[in-house]
Amino acid sequence: MPEPKRRTECRCGRSPVGKRCVGWHMLTEEQYQEALSEYNKMPEKQQKGLYHAKAIDGLGE
Repeated sequence: MPEPKRRTECRCGRSPVGKRCVGWHMLTEEQYQEALSEYNKMPEKQQKGLYHAKAIDGLGE
């Protein structure tokens, strides 16, 4: 039997990289604002990387 597909689409709307979930749904509002501020300081190349440092729980929920 095939394994179920893992959801990686962001449903909370917090992902700064578009539809791909980076786990920011688990952050408090304060943590989210801090992470977003740090993300916005990152060079564009790092912001768009598939495995960038701001993914807190892997590739999705």
